[in-house]
Amino acid sequence: MGLSKVEQRIKQKERVQELGAAAVARRLVKPHIDSFDYFVEHGLQQSALGIRPIELFQSATNCRLRIWIERPSISPPLKDDRDKTQFLDQRLRPLECRQSGITYKGQFSADICYQWNDQAVMRFSTSFGQVPVMVKSSICHLRGADRNKLIACKEEASEAGGYFICNGNERIIRMLLVTKRNHVVAIRRNSYKNRGPAYTDIACLIRCVRPDQSSVTVRVYYMQYGGATLAFSYRRQEFLIPVGIILKALSHTQDREIFELLSSIYDENNSGKRGAVGTQLVVQRAQIILEEVRRVGLFTRLQCLEYIGERFRAILEGVEDQPAAAVGERVIEDHIFVHLETSLDKFHLLIFMLQKLFAVADHTAAPDNVDAIQHQEILLPGHVLTMYAKDRMQDWLGKVRRVLAKELEDKPNEFDLQDVKKVQKLMDKVPSTSIGKRFEYLLNTGNLASKHSLELMQVGSCSESTGYTIVAERLNYLRYISHFRSVHRGAYFQSLRTTTVRKLLPESWGFLCPVHTPDGTPCGLLNHLTVSCEITSDMEANGVLRDYLSMRKEIVSVLSSYGMVSVSPGLAHCAPPSHVPVLLDGRVVGYVEASRIVSVVMGIRLLKVLRSSDIPADLEVAYVPCTFAGPYPGLFLSIGPARMVRPVKQLFGEQSVEMIGPLEQVYMDISCPDGIDNGWEDVSPTHMEISPMAMLSIVAGLTPWSDHNQSPRNMYQCQMGKQTMGFPAQTIQYRADNKLYRLQTPQTPLARTLRHTEYHMDEFPTGTNAIVAVLSYTGYDMEDAMIINKSSMERGLCHGQIYKTETIDLSRLNKKADGFNNKFARHTQLMYHSHAKFLDIDGLPYVGQRLKGDDPYCSVLNTMTGRAKVFKVKNSETAVVDYVAAVGTGPKEPLQKVTIRLRQERNPVIGDKFSSRHGQKGICSQLWPDIDMPFSHVTGMRPDIIINPHAFPSRMTIGMLLESMAAKGGALEGKFVDATPFKYNLSSSSDRDSVAREQKGGTLIDEYGDILRAHGFNYHGTEVMYSGVFGTELVCEIFIGVVYYQRLRHMVSDKFQVRSRGPVNPVTQQPVKGRSAGGGIRFGEMERDSLLAHGAAYLLHDRMHTCSDYHIGSVCSNCGSLIAPMAVSQAKAGHTHLLAVGAKRNKEVCRYCNSGKWIEKVAMPFAFRYLTSELAAMNVKLNLKVSDELRNT
Repeated sequence: MGLSKVEQRIKQKERVQELGAAAVARRLVKPHIDSFDYFVEHGLQQSALGIRPIELFQSATNCRLRIWIERPSISPPLKDDRDKTQFLDQRLRPLECRQSGITYKGQFSADICYQWNDQAVMRFSTSFGQVPVMVKSSICHLRGADRNKLIACKEEASEAGGYFICNGNERIIRMLLVTKRNHVVAIRRNSYKNRGPAYTDIACLIRCVRPDQSSVTVRVYYMQYGGATLAFSYRRQEFLIPVGIILKALSHTQDREIFELLSSIYDENNSGKRGAVGTQLVVQRAQIILEEVRRVGLFTRLQCLEYIGERFRAILEGVEDQPAAAVGERVIEDHIFVHLETSLDKFHLLIFMLQKLFAVADHTAAPDNVDAIQHQEILLPGHVLTMYAKDRMQDWLGKVRRVLAKELEDKPNEFDLQDVKKVQKLMDKVPSTSIGKRFEYLLNTGNLASKHSLELMQVGSCSESTGYTIVAERLNYLRYISHFRSVHRGAYFQSLRTTTVRKLLPESWGFLCPVHTPDGTPCGLLNHLTVSCEITSDMEANGVLRDYLSMRKEIVSVLSSYGMVSVSPGLAHCAPPSHVPVLLDGRVVGYVEASRIVSVVMGIRLLKVLRSSDIPADLEVAYVPCTFAGPYPGLFLSIGPARMVRPVKQLFGEQSVEMIGPLEQVYMDISCPDGIDNGWEDVSPTHMEISPMAMLSIVAGLTPWSDHNQSPRNMYQCQMGKQTMGFPAQTIQYRADNKLYRLQTPQTPLARTLRHTEYHMDEFPTGTNAIVAVLSYTGYDMEDAMIINKSSMERGLCHGQIYKTETIDLSRLNKKADGFNNKFARHTQLMYHSHAKFLDIDGLPYVGQRLKGDDPYCSVLNTMTGRAKVFKVKNSETAVVDYVAAVGTGPKEPLQKVTIRLRQERNPVIGDKFSSRHGQKGICSQLWPDIDMPFSHVTGMRPDIIINPHAFPSRMTIGMLLESMAAKGGALEGKFVDATPFKYNLSSSSDRDSVAREQKGGTLIDEYGDILRAHGFNYHGTEVMYSGVFGTELVCEIFIGVVYYQRLRHMVSDKFQVRSRGPVNPVTQQPVKGRSAGGGIRFGEMERDSLLAHGAAYLLHDRMHTCSDYHIGSVCSNCGSLIAPMAVSQAKAGHTHLLAVGAKRNKEVCRYCNSGKWIEKVAMPFAFRYLTSELAAMNVKLNLKVSDELRNT
């Protein structure tokens, strides 16, 4: 029977929503997946090309051997290939890795190439181990799977991937903020003065990035005498070279041409004009730089190269037999401006850096702020892996070279370098599979171990840095997706005392959310991308690698057509303010006249948005204008990857949408959609924001009417929204997470923003619509306390569950038992008969079985000893066996691992934490009976929650008041309410004129008030209520409405801690700390003083003595010593011998008095005895005076 037209429309609408949810999820993780695809398809090849071959020469046989790596690749994940007949399907699925607690990884292999002299190349395939594979990447088995196939694979219907599965845990590589690639930055830093007595705090630096994503930061320091020194790092050590030597080593240019280029930024006719960046001192500095070179005796390019090569010969590897000039060429090629290919381009870039450096030194140009996002980019996960792959393969080749060289040195006559088998046998001493293990270590721990400097600002030792990976927690969907949109400044900055790096700067507008950042230690360091911010990729939309070479040629061609003068050594006096330098991805391509630069910029912007143009749509056109002592002027163009871009609307041309970057945004005129000119009446904007919501992240955009709240409350909601018990996953029955939280009765909010609908948040709800009354009804609703209707709780309000997974691995038990065989089985002896109620004959629990504290949930039988190891429930809370999974390695092998998931029911109880979506958090203080709750005069309804009115005045969460009224009206109308921020009424999303707003219906409160009045309710949202206890009318009207409330994961059942006597420290006899260890709570000085103030002496004695470290010590009343009495056996009572092990304790004797008749028993805290022993170790004696009353008892 066919579907009706209505059913077909419903099905079609559901289909569109399903496809939309999947598309939105893919957009969130796109930077992660695209960068990993680049790593697999192109990055590995670039890494291999970036590694120089190793060379060895044997003089006896006149043989030269070259070894290098080619064609590295990673294969899709497959199951263990020890016995392929065990599995019908060899593909390893992500679900199997989650349930089995293994890693989703593929084989990493490459060709090792050998060439002896000029003979043919020999290739041998080598395994580098296994590398974790990102889910939904190009080599993942889920790539391209539609909704039905994902469900068949027991994955989320909208699964987007972007994470790794390591030992069963979902982990992601953090996106980090780093200095923008190939961009010159001038900074002032006091630490630069520590490099020597002549150094100043001024330097220009550029982070140069190779095609394999590895980088070298080149710095040019300004010296006190007017010169400059170039510096770069190699193997975590900085090397300094006079800049004049580098200039002459880069080009055959004469000294006169270098002098003219350096001094061209100074023109006497332009002195004092806007944009003039040079002074008379520039001429003197150019002379000083050239004089430094002449003083050393270097006059030609060859001499400069030999000078550099002689000093780096002992530092670089594999250059011992090369001429000094060749070594110098290698230094320039591998370590100076590595993003440029020709020496001429490097020469002009160094000239530009020196000109900018001198301008900052003369205060004619301002230094740059490296903490501003305009000088930063994103370090993507795939780029980290590409750098690390090169580092590991290069390190492996270096070890191979050292092994072969040592063999040549130790056995020059026996070892033949032409013996292939002998060479390969020696290479086997360096295990190649360790490379794959290093990748697993990186993803499991977040620690990146490298001997080379990857120039990443992460905390760590000299050989290891930390904080690269985190667990993608599935606490709820908001927390999960936030991990993929988060960017971190670097763990290094957490240890700094300065707050400069944490500040929210205006340059971040539209790229980093000003609301979504944690409070506490990571505040300002852990930020989140806005909803409109995108990250440029190395890949096109169709999956093809971007052709940067052809793009750059096209851009240069367009610039030349607009009148750009190409750069050349003989071109002098082309400098600000008459000309503006043009840099394309860190390469000086020419100069444009300052009078024409604005038209050139506008022309390029028009070409960007034309699809017929070859100019990339994400080209960043940053024109820094000429100003008085402002940033150094120039036109900076960027098309590289890892840049942040966002859309704005052009107000000229065809008014298309243009993608802009953070550097160009600072110098653009962009109007906000509210129509307010902010005092700039004489400036006509060229662009306009698409939406005021574009400045917020996804989580921040879900807060209803956040523009009516105090800003800290919006920040709190971003954090509490990610701590909410919700619906974490639709495949919760197949997941094996260590802990999962689930809200049993979630609802969709009545008041919702556009982001809620756009990102399909109804698929993963996080709260419940509750009737909330604002009044002081009892003494239990003071401060942040709240009262919950007991009957509402019993009907399922905020009822939740916790899933805890226990994994028992017999392979680990076998190792601990010295090879004894274990198996899952229930012991049949009489003493284990009580376990039959909980465990089956196979030693596993019954699904649905209720367990309490100390009840068994698994039994392992040792077949050699006949003993059983029983695993029992640790805490006293009742749990239900929800799921038992047998994890095996194949049908022919015995069961080695099981996964048991326990479910705990969690009703709201006193002490649990709740929150609205406006940062109004509260603790449940009482479950109030329904018959005693106040009821409405209009409807007779009783509220679900009562909160205190004092929650609003100081916190100013007016958005919550709006939500209460609007959701109440929406419930009466049977409609969802649009609660998008910056929306002034119901009729439109952004009105530009306050007069127009009044004509269209006034404010939001007016419109929702009219809706309430139309349904017979009070215009202001208040109602007359009666006391549920006395039945009398309350003296004032009560504000009551519908508010979406969230139950947080902070529950008293997980945190309460109480004990009388329990585990103690074996040395000090003090109670141990920690709830899991059965420890106590710290009882400090303030707690002691408060009990003394109350006169509760007996309680104080009980807490600090009886239940803490109660001890009965032996004291000699004659000498007063606490440490002199000792126990001796009866046979040796007259001697001071120690009591033997197992001997009967018959008598105690004072070693000092040599008698036991004065020994008395005294109760004391063990801490006192410990103090006595410590004082004795310091040769301080402590005597006790025993009272007569004690002596007579």
